Amino acid sequence: MLVAGALVGCATTVDEPSSDGQPDGVELADSDTTPLSSGVIVDEVTPPTTEPVVGSASELLPEIGVDLSRLSAQIGDEGDEDATLARIQANWAAIKDEIERDRPELLNSIQATIDMATTAVERNRPADADKAFSLMNDLIDSFTGDG
Repeated sequence: MLVAGALVGCATTVDEPSSDGQPDGVELADSDTTPLSSGVIVDEVTPPTTEPVVGSASELLPEIGVDLSRLSAQIGDEGDEDATLARIQANWAAIKDEIERDRPELLNSIQATIDMATTAVERNRPADADKAFSLMNDLIDSFTGDG
């Protein structure tokens, strides 16, 4: 029987500093080293801080409906579905306790509709967003007594 072996070696790489004191290929993030006058660093890429959602169910349920009406097209083309879904979820979180207290018979149905919208965005399924919109319209009508 013939046994073959292999030698494995490890090498260490050292990045020597260049003439500017930085390792080769490393640059300072910004050449402007002016001290901040306000002491606040602003990142233009960071979204603005969101404010808490305030409103009653009679005010925010229609907003959820409007956002759901846009969701299908955004999933397919526009690409703003994450922001729209975040608004839907924030509005729902703001009124969920009120619905549970005042209209508990609608709670599970509205939650299932919000879950369907979430799945539509996560799985890139515009048809599910359309279905959630249709269901939410019926739920809003039930809430307002129009249905």
